[in-house]
Amino acid sequence: MSYIENSFNRIQQEIKGKLYKEIPIFYEFILKSNSYTDFISTIKSELENRIDFSITNNDTFSQQSALHQVSVLLSNEGQEFTDPNRNDLKFKSTPFLWIWQAINSEDAHATMDFYDDILNLLKRAFSQTHIIKKSKESLLNKMHNLPKADDANIIEIRKANKLRVIKGLIQIIENDKKPHKTYHFTNKNSLEEKIIIVDKWWNDYKFHLRYAIKNIEQLRLTTDNKLPKEIMDNFENGVKKGIPIFINPYYLSLVHITDNGEFSSHDKTIRDYIFNSKDLVDTFGKIKAWEKEDIIEIGKPNAAGWHLPTGDSVHRRYPEVAIFIPQGRGRACAGLCVSCQRMYGFQKGSLNFDLEKMDAKIDKTQLQEDTLKYFENDSHLQDILITGGDAMMNTNARLKSILSDFYDLALRKKNKSDNQEDGEKYAVFQRVRIGTRILAYLPQRVDNELISIFKEFKIKAAKLGIKQFVIQTHFQTTMELSQEAIATIELLRQTGWMVINQHVYTAAASRRAHNMQLRSELNKLGVLPYYTFAVKGFKENRENFTPLARVAQEVYEEKIYGLPTEDSSIEFHTNPQKNHKLFAEIMESQNLPFVATDRSIMNMPAVGKSLSFEQVGITMDGRRVLSFAHDRNRNHSPIVNHDEKVIIVESKSIAAYLRQIEKMGENIEDYNSIYAYSSASTEKRAQVFEYPEYAYHQTDDYNNCEV
Repeated sequence: MSYIENSFNRIQQEIKGKLYKEIPIFYEFILKSNSYTDFISTIKSELENRIDFSITNNDTFSQQSALHQVSVLLSNEGQEFTDPNRNDLKFKSTPFLWIWQAINSEDAHATMDFYDDILNLLKRAFSQTHIIKKSKESLLNKMHNLPKADDANIIEIRKANKLRVIKGLIQIIENDKKPHKTYHFTNKNSLEEKIIIVDKWWNDYKFHLRYAIKNIEQLRLTTDNKLPKEIMDNFENGVKKGIPIFINPYYLSLVHITDNGEFSSHDKTIRDYIFNSKDLVDTFGKIKAWEKEDIIEIGKPNAAGWHLPTGDSVHRRYPEVAIFIPQGRGRACAGLCVSCQRMYGFQKGSLNFDLEKMDAKIDKTQLQEDTLKYFENDSHLQDILITGGDAMMNTNARLKSILSDFYDLALRKKNKSDNQEDGEKYAVFQRVRIGTRILAYLPQRVDNELISIFKEFKIKAAKLGIKQFVIQTHFQTTMELSQEAIATIELLRQTGWMVINQHVYTAAASRRAHNMQLRSELNKLGVLPYYTFAVKGFKENRENFTPLARVAQEVYEEKIYGLPTEDSSIEFHTNPQKNHKLFAEIMESQNLPFVATDRSIMNMPAVGKSLSFEQVGITMDGRRVLSFAHDRNRNHSPIVNHDEKVIIVESKSIAAYLRQIEKMGENIEDYNSIYAYSSASTEKRAQVFEYPEYAYHQTDDYNNCEV
């Protein structure tokens, strides 16, 4: 008998034992059934007797809720799905067949991860199982005790990290075949003097970009050759596949590596954001566009029905907002996030880290004019997100030019609307956003000149009628809120622009109370949590993927403690300089440990941002199949069919996720309730993120959409 056969035999014996001891009623269903077909009929009959259809507002942990979920899976027994994680392999979700096979010692290849999930459901449905949630007190206690970047011991550790990086940089600078006119040494400089010199350059963001780690040898030097072989192999194989390396010295100094090459669990979120996973390396070159809107055919509308100007500078899904990606170095970032939603662009070659080459592509021709005219002449656009890449990777002069161009088109759009009849008026711009991760990746980038540019633009644009000015950033963990990052946030707050945060909910970032702590620390700095994004993508992001059950668990068991009793968030627009004080007032008046202004969602193909899902199937290895619906709280493209569902096959099982975070030091008993979350609903947006009402009636006509 083979090892695999032995393994399945052990699983079958374990399943029999668990069913017999823990769910005897369900075990009897199988014993009294003469065939699989008979077994299915028995379950259907039992469900008809047990489900109370008069109960419409089930508690997630109630027996009725579990019975309903059994009914959903049973109604989809034998349903065929396509799994993009497995090269579009088609499979049938037959959980009850796999249970039948296990109990009757028939050939079956379902894994223990599958049985862990399904038996948890059956236990809740057919026995008196009581689920104990993690208490508020224990969660808050953990939140307060998690380390932060501004803790005294973390600051000391990072001084040593910085010295390690600097010593490596010294060797890189000395080996530079074309010495930089500013960043170079003389033959007379001792090692101690060189360290002091580099320490002065450390505050210059251009130094970090010039000497960002771009190859394997530089990575070895700046990590003192202490990275584990597995990580180095992933980098080396990634380079062969075409995955760039780009880690700036500042951000690398946030990673602690001990003398014996061990890591700290505290900065796991940071490491997972910049260290390639094997899945990413294996999949690169075959990564599929997650969002259908990313696939553009010249002359044809995108998947959301929008006609776009020629080129690749505009991304659009919703009527009110467009993403503007100007040509130039703003299409790069200060580091490569391995879960980047635009990894598809790196694979195509449209995104890279050759800053000088990107600058040479800055478009001053008709292509740029067409893009600006598109924004100006659209009947519904009122919000523009200038991003990339990273908008703040642009030089100050370039960013000032981009904002100036936007001001001019917004002025023309307003003048045009002023001359139109009521009911025929075009939307005018009311919001402008800057998309950036610079605040976390390279806070040194924000200088006094940039602050002046933002201040001056706001004063001018506010007179034009633009009401909302937003810097939209990405902090993943409080371990990124270093002294430098905090100082930069405080500088930006003085511009009068509101700073908001998008949190990508990676596996490491999803650990209990970590997002609670991040919200709390951002609140203190006047930064509004905006989105908590589930990681999107297929196999390439499997390592960082967090099952949606954990996303829902965080919403209903952790975020809930920071929800205000009434939404007065619109006040955050009044005086952004004092938003840190406004947060403090809300917390004090409503006795909240933090204020959760964010929505937890996933960016869905063709559906938009949503967390409205229901589990409709499961794979043999325990990965859930989820059906997503549109977020009915916001305006969608007019071609959208709100009854359309999008099916997602998750890239890892809940059991695999739990094993993963257990290796990070988590007690998986703290996550006991996770299996119960087989559905969720999208939260409403906080008032602060809604668009202001117009004082006129806007046209109902869509001039850039194929309705």
